[in-house]
Amino acid sequence: MSRLGLALGLVAAMAAGASASPDDILGLSGQSSPLSTGNALAPISIVEGPGIKVGEGTVLHPILGIETAFISNAFYEETDPEPVGVTRIVGRFATGSLSPQRLQNPDGSEAANVGTMEWRAAAQLSYDLYMSGKDTLQEQGGLGVGALIRGTVFPKQTWSFLYLDSFERVLRATNFESTDRTNRDINRLHLGVRYAPRGRTVEGLLHYANLIDFFEDEDQRFANRMHNTFGLTVNWRYRPMTVFFGEITQSINGGLGDASTKVDNYPLTVSTGVQTLLSLKTTLIGRIGYTNGFYATGPSFSAIMGGLQLGYRYSPNGRAAVMYEYAHHDSINANFYRDHAVLIDIEQRFAPFVLVARPELRFRRYQGTNAVVAGPDTRSDVIVAATVSGRYNFRDSLGAIVEYRLGLVETDYMTALGDDPSFVRHEVVAGVRAAL
Repeated sequence: MSRLGLALGLVAAMAAGASASPDDILGLSGQSSPLSTGNALAPISIVEGPGIKVGEGTVLHPILGIETAFISNAFYEETDPEPVGVTRIVGRFATGSLSPQRLQNPDGSEAANVGTMEWRAAAQLSYDLYMSGKDTLQEQGGLGVGALIRGTVFPKQTWSFLYLDSFERVLRATNFESTDRTNRDINRLHLGVRYAPRGRTVEGLLHYANLIDFFEDEDQRFANRMHNTFGLTVNWRYRPMTVFFGEITQSINGGLGDASTKVDNYPLTVSTGVQTLLSLKTTLIGRIGYTNGFYATGPSFSAIMGGLQLGYRYSPNGRAAVMYEYAHHDSINANFYRDHAVLIDIEQRFAPFVLVARPELRFRRYQGTNAVVAGPDTRSDVIVAATVSGRYNFRDSLGAIVEYRLGLVETDYMTALGDDPSFVRHEVVAGVRAAL
């Protein structure tokens, strides 16, 4: 597949992906869901049984699921969309040290000795089968992979070591009807040394993150990239429910492999913020700072960055949050892109029902696009994404889900060949999951 087809298809994939969590949009959580595969079907992690204890401090959690979906636009096309049905079978297992609940004393108090390590590992395999007689659609299925390991060495101690590594094999169709795919292997590594003395109001975290983004098709490896980010975060607890924080990060980013054409860049970010309760029902998280891309060639950025999240618990079983973010990010479609993003997150429980709605709106502008495709140097998109889902838990280990997803990209961009990457895509998913 050509660079043109890849570059146009990747924006479609981004817009069709899952919404960010409330903390992710502000960069406060440090890691989005590592096991979400980005495929058409809904995630499996709505159930988790009691598990199987295999040792003094280890529990296994196997999960099986089957789901079916209708996709209105399999190839993210602007006109003449190709609808298709998809069946997905998923197997997942998780294991780890005993949970905090299992470590509690009989009276409910925290155990004095929680051990030298808290950890958790999970792996997920999924197989997507496109229900069509057309070769182009059948080729879009395949094996998705997700794996995660995370943990803390010396938890509850003054000095502790944190680690997290996640791997995904992401299946993605092209944005035109083809037997080709834009499958990617993405690995994210996070390491940290935390200083958190008990009874003190100041904590510190020295951290490192590595991203490897690899395209499986040889013709697409011009977009392969690697990011290395070093940072320091300091938290100051001013009152029981108020934390001020400051952070500085420096990244070293560039291409991965001889075929990559990614421009070297060295983003620097300095920011500060606050996390607090405005009332017993209202939360506020805010961040503001400065960022500079320091791109070796082509366009770069020097700008403020920031975000704001306002959450409100309107009932004991219901919560809503509104988020705004202004940020610049390295891009595989260009040198970088700038986002104005607005997200809403609503969750309402009617046990055993749970309803979730997550709409989002992004005004995105790419710069340096002609480094990837023949066309104008800039591109402006309006991206709309939404997820509305309902699930019913028959019990903790058995659940059903119905979900609707919307992905929409409207752009003013037109390549030299006259291609328009705008699209509208609807997905409806239904499935069941069981856990031991």
